[in-house]
Amino acid sequence: MIENYKQAWPLIKMCTGESFEKEHWRRLINILALPKDITVDNMKFGHLIDAVPTMLKKAKDIKELADKA
Repeated sequence: MIENYKQAWPLIKMCTGESFEKEHWRRLINILALPKDITVDNMKFGHLIDAVPTMLKKAKDIKELADKA
């Protein structure tokens, strides 16, 4: 599991910064297939941690989203 976190860390870092706006977060929530009750306003870091396996599978989509931000 630690190796998964190491691989996911660069993806998580891509999703930070001022250029990542609400619309980008909404798209990320969809990419990660988070539960419908998770919104931009109530999302926590723990939700990203829980989604690491999906994040690794969807790395290409996350990189494309970050490039557009």
